[in-house]
Amino acid sequence: MRTQVISRAVAYYASRYLNGEGPLLEAGCGTGQSSWRLDVAGHPRIGLDCSSGALREARAVGVFDTFLQGDITRLPLRDASIAGLWNLGVLEHFDEAVGIRVLQEFRRVLAPGAHAVLFWPPEFGSSRLVLAPIEKLRSFTSGFPFRFFPDEVNRLASLAHARRLLAAADLEECRIDFSFRDLYIYVVVVARRPS
Repeated sequence: MRTQVISRAVAYYASRYLNGEGPLLEAGCGTGQSSWRLDVAGHPRIGLDCSSGALREARAVGVFDTFLQGDITRLPLRDASIAGLWNLGVLEHFDEAVGIRVLQEFRRVLAPGAHAVLFWPPEFGSSRLVLAPIEKLRSFTSGFPFRFFPDEVNRLASLAHARRLLAAADLEECRIDFSFRDLYIYVVVVARRPS
């Protein structure tokens, strides 16, 4: 799914929004598999994750020029130093207050006018419709809670939810999509740091 479907969606949005001058950042790159189709020639690409194991796997993908191990709530980057950033399936793991701090960090490191492309799972996404019943059944039959992913405490509930979080971080909304490009798994929130 990541390499065949999600990577095409990442490439689509990157080609439209990650085009400023300077380095690009995947903030929470994990294994990097979803970004392998990224074609942003001339931009240094940075993969950042808190997991050294994930970064080791991401090195094999070959899309990043450099790697940083770090905390997404305190990015180890200078103010206004990034020409654009993206991430997939990251923000839902932080409660709303921490999620806003993460978005504020994105704003801090983005150059004025630069974009953030956020693939954010919604409450109503196709993966939840498929996986939630399986989680419940497996939890019931085993007698123990089962989850495919770590807790997702901040899935998007609505467009208003996304807009409220962007406004709290002083990011401008550019586009919010829920589409076939990623088989309705994510809401793609495109925001930018005001110029």
